[in-house]
Amino acid sequence: MKRQRIELLPEVYLTILDTDRFRTNCLSATLLRPLRREEAAQNALLPDVLLRGCRLCPDMGALSAWLDQRYGADIQSTVRKKGEVQGIGFFLSWIDEKFVPPGENLTGDLCALLGSFLLEPVLENGAFRQDYVDGEKVNLINAIAAQINDKRVYAATRMRQEMFPEEAYGVSKNGEAAEVEAITPETLYAHYRDILALSRIELVFAGRADVDKLTSALRVALKELPRGNTDPVGTDIGPMPREVRERSEVMDIKQGNLVMGFRTGVTSGDRDYPALLLLNAVYGGGITSKLFRHVREEMSLCYYASSGLDRFKGVMVVSSGVDFENYRRAKDEILRQLELCRAGEITEEELDFARNALRTSLRASGDSLGRMEDFYLSQEIGGFSYTPDDLREALETVTVQDLRRVAGSIRLDTIFFLKGAEE
Repeated sequence: MKRQRIELLPEVYLTILDTDRFRTNCLSATLLRPLRREEAAQNALLPDVLLRGCRLCPDMGALSAWLDQRYGADIQSTVRKKGEVQGIGFFLSWIDEKFVPPGENLTGDLCALLGSFLLEPVLENGAFRQDYVDGEKVNLINAIAAQINDKRVYAATRMRQEMFPEEAYGVSKNGEAAEVEAITPETLYAHYRDILALSRIELVFAGRADVDKLTSALRVALKELPRGNTDPVGTDIGPMPREVRERSEVMDIKQGNLVMGFRTGVTSGDRDYPALLLLNAVYGGGITSKLFRHVREEMSLCYYASSGLDRFKGVMVVSSGVDFENYRRAKDEILRQLELCRAGEITEEELDFARNALRTSLRASGDSLGRMEDFYLSQEIGGFSYTPDDLREALETVTVQDLRRVAGSIRLDTIFFLKGAEE
């Protein structure tokens, strides 16, 4: 795969991942915003409202017909959270022109569609259409409300709110329902006009690339894009905790959800990141990990138990499902397994299983256009330059002593327990 990066316009960047492994191409356009409570809901709502209609396709019926005529091409809205950066925009996919009759210009057509949705929305009285905004507000509010139905997701969300009350990381990528409810077509349109000019835009193309054709089509499609002094984006990893916060919430549930948030002090751009990645795999990153094999399988303290990293924020989160009466024992054993990592009590089998799992995962990142796009978008947001192959090679040299070192830097910050009324 060949990779190159081009600045198409001021603060508008195109990353090209040129590969002939797939029968389709994809293109994403992402406006990068600082994750802020005061604008998160408007940002989350905006792509879906824009996708309701543009000059080329003024309604969903017209869009469906337009895409069908182009061999089942597709466009979707996106809202992503990368550390303390909120990314909003569109993801397009279409069949490689190698497989269509000569003379077709699917790349040009899809770039034009992107530009139209981004720059030529359907308006009414100088703002977004009321029915489009109202309909998408209902959808977003329902999506926010539905999070409470998945208790594992809800508990993790509540833990982050408790762990990061004064940090942007605690803000949901979808905002809050009350903030969505307050949005009007006029306020949303004014916000759209502001962030269109003030946001850095990352474009990522993956597939078989005719670079000249692609860049020319995008420059034409985005030529009317307003540009100003863009708002800087980035993630502050935050301070190490001085004391552990322990919080709980009562809900009518049959199974408790225990979530523990740790500060690692290590992000994806740090020298110790490969060691942290491997440590996470050993500790709780899969079915061969200490949490799964010992806490779940051998001791039967949890219905599930796993750990995961946010590589932008320097955070590790352990999620587990426990019976209410096992809360203390499960919490203590989860922490004890981390202490074993700090002491270097990691077997060769555990290390090999973890390393092999990460090798497989990193190789698989090249098996999907969507995963490739997301990985390299994350790299551009974080300012990281390595590839999955680079990371896989770095993992080969990580030792148990390296795992001990990074484990020693991890600090427990917040414990959140979602429990039943009888507890």
